[in-house]
Amino acid sequence: MLRKKSMSVIVGSVVLLTVLGVYLAVSSLDDSETGNGSNKSAAVSTTGVETRSSREENPFGEKVKTPLSEDLIQQYIHGMSHQKVEAEEKWSFFEITPERIDYLLSQLEMNKYNYKDRYKQILTNWQNGYFSEAVSDHNFIWRLKNGNVGIATDLLTSKEEKEYIRGQKREKR
Repeated sequence: MLRKKSMSVIVGSVVLLTVLGVYLAVSSLDDSETGNGSNKSAAVSTTGVETRSSREENPFGEKVKTPLSEDLIQQYIHGMSHQKVEAEEKWSFFEITPERIDYLLSQLEMNKYNYKDRYKQILTNWQNGYFSEAVSDHNFIWRLKNGNVGIATDLLTSKEEKEYIRGQKREKR
């Protein structure tokens, strides 16, 4: 009788520990997929930020989780800046539109970003039609991305900008 009771306790403990282990493993996978894990080394914090689980298409034609990552904010600004600047090489392109500028400005309010003030300054200038600093804006992001080819050297003329946009087959980052 004592032997049956001991065996029942052992089996019950093993089952309980197995269930607990599976629960913790699944829970940690879910956290890493949604970005809610407590990763202390992450440069950008999403603490207290509500994220949408559904991925809706944004004004850039992409389905991504929001709030946007800092890397994606940089990619979008960098790609948009290409229509305004002369550079040896340009690998990404997104046309600057009021809808995209507004979208990025709203994303800046949803999260903490290391260079939020600078991004906001760039986008606000563009929103107001002020592009005379586009070379500096491009090169700021280019340096953050550790660029080694394609530093902006000058602003495009209005004619050059139209030709550049017309020559783009598709938008890409």
